[in-house]
Amino acid sequence: MMLDKLQNIMDAACKWGNKNLGTSIQFPKPTKKSMVTSAFSSGIIGSAILMYGFSFNNKWILLVGGLGIISSIFIYQQSKKTIR
Repeated sequence: MMLDKLQNIMDAACKWGNKNLGTSIQFPKPTKKSMVTSAFSSGIIGSAILMYGFSFNNKWILLVGGLGIISSIFIYQQSKKTIR
């Protein structure tokens, strides 16, 4: 999964920082509930931006709203694969 690769990269960066900088940084792992909440809020905000773009006929705003909706779908799909 793409999210697992991202988490592994962030964990490695945190371990490197902890070792070389003497810090104690931990990258939080998202739970299924937090991912579903994120997908829902991203979808709502993306839909609102999309409606704004339709209202004022602005292509860039439509693009941003569409990307927000696509990201919410991606996050939701990742949350279904998360076992936690």
